[in-house]
Amino acid sequence: MLDDMGLSYEEINIEEKGISREELVKITGGYSVPQIAINDTNIGGFDKLLQLNQSGKLKELLANS
Repeated sequence: MLDDMGLSYEEINIEEKGISREELVKITGGYSVPQIAINDTNIGGFDKLLQLNQSGKLKELLANS
């Protein structure tokens, strides 16, 4: 979806970085992958990103970045 929107982003592979799920929770507050952050604010997983996009709030978040 982010690619389709022409947005740039950084992907961090937790397995390559040696980040455990427990550490992921401490960093982002969520266990699931992906965890998405915009401007250092954790959004949650893909389902939350999709909801933000469908409601129009994603564009608002991105405009404030």
